[in-house]
Formats: sequence, C-alpha cells, structure tokens
Amino acid sequence: FIDLYRDCAFTATPDEPLHPNRIPTAPGGTGEERRRLLRGYYAAVSAMDAGVGRLLDRLDQLGQTGNTLVIFTADNGMNMGHHGIWGKGNGTFPFNLFDTAVKVPFIASWPGRIPQGRVTESMCSHYDIIQTLNELLELKAELPAGLPGRSFADVLLQGADRDNHVVILDEYGSSRMIRDRQWKYIHRYPYGPHELYCLTRDPDERENLAGRPEYADVQARLLSRLQTWYNTYAHPAVDGTREAVTGFGQLRRPGIYSEGRPVYADSPKYQK
Repeated sequence: FIDLYRDCAFTATPDEPLHPNRIPTAPGGTGEERRRLLRGYYAAVSAMDAGVGRLLDRLDQLGQTGNTLVIFTADNGMNMGHHGIWGKGNGTFPFNLFDTAVKVPFIASWPGRIPQGRVTESMCSHYDIIQTLNELLELKAELPAGLPGRSFADVLLQGADRDNHVVILDEYGSSRMIRDRQWKYIHRYPYGPHELYCLTRDPDERENLAGRPEYADVQARLLSRLQTWYNTYAHPAVDGTREAVTGFGQLRRPGIYSEGRPVYADSPKYQK
C-alpha cells in the first residue's frame, strides 16, 4: 500500500508552516518528511479500506449482507498538516479542537433498510449511538435515565436531514468545545485562550473572533449552553477541567518523583 503513493504529489492535503503550539514530540515537517508522513497515512487508509472490503465480501459469501448493519466510525479526527499540525488534538498544547481533529467518520450500511449513496449534513454525536442502535435494531433495552444522547435512526432510515441536537460538544483535557452549523466556540479552563469561529463564512477556522466586542453576545450564549450541558452530564470524578493537564501526554511517568514533584520524560532529571 505504501507503493501506491510512492510518487503521489499530495496536492489534496494542505502544506502549511508548523503550528507555533506544536508539542516537541509531535511529528511534522516539509518536503520529503511531509511526503513520508502522508504516504504512510494514505497507505493506512487504503489498507483499512481493503480490510473492510474483505469483511463485506465475506458477508456476501455467507448471504448475510441484507441481515447485517455495518457501521464504520472512529474515535477522533487527525490533522495531517492541517493548520500546520500533525496529529490529533494533543498534537499541540494547549490542545486543539479544530474540526480536522474532532470530526469523525460515520458510515452506515444496511442494504434494503438504509438508503445507499446518501450524505447527510445532520449533526449527530457518538453519545447518540447507543440510543440509535436500540431503536434501529429494535432491541427494546431499558437504558439508564439521564443519558445525553438521542436516536438518529430516522436520519439513517428515512433520510431525515435534521440536527439531532442543538449543539455538538467535545472535550480534550481542560479544553471544551460547542458547535452548531454556524458557530463554534472553544473554551479553555481556567484562563484561555478561547476561540470563536463563524463556520458558515470561515469553514477552515482561520479567523478567531473570540474577545471581539461585536461577538460578545454570541460567545456568552455559547459558553452558557456549554457549561449547562457539562454541569448536567459530566461526572466530577473524571472532569478534565479539574485535572492538571500538562501537555506531556503519554510521556508522563506516574510514580516517578524528585524532591516531591513528578518528573517527566523530557526533563533533564529523567534523562539522566
């Protein structure tokens, strides 16, 4: 699969200067290093596509295609040079919540039940999936009360084009995001920096409007809704805004201390 992209020009992927908030351990580069990284990523996508094809072929061989719901999704997006970032949200510090980092694929296939070849702009979240499967597969499970999600089975079955929620929310450590079709607001606890984008005219999230007086009402409204949602559904014991997020990520070695303070892998003491 690497050889498929040996001579690829990679013109579909942006070639931008490295982001100033890039963490030292994140990959990145220009020229041949950029091509090497994209070659590996494109090859991985093609290999995955071929693997999914084998599964679908096997369902056909077993005569189970019409009796099987297949869903393809993922847990995060990936910046591959977008905004000068290589990696997901933790490719920078503070963490980034650009759409390229937080949007995920969602492809559902169920021949005879879900219309084929349709792309929807409906906004749905991973926390909707359990309710969706419960309705879609007629499981009739009694789900716990107070869950945040709602079924989007009608989006899949009837082709409804509606937003399942007024907002889509995301979290990365002490950074939280709220998004609808027009606006996206990122709030970083406790001090910022915050970000506000008008997605209808700035889909690539280039112009940060946070802090501008003319958008103060929009920012306040989105922050209020964001905090209300998390106050309703977040569990205090696993609340990222209450954690000492450092940006060291997996380099942090819990239990290694010097003079009563944790020592991290990129510190001189750890290397010694």
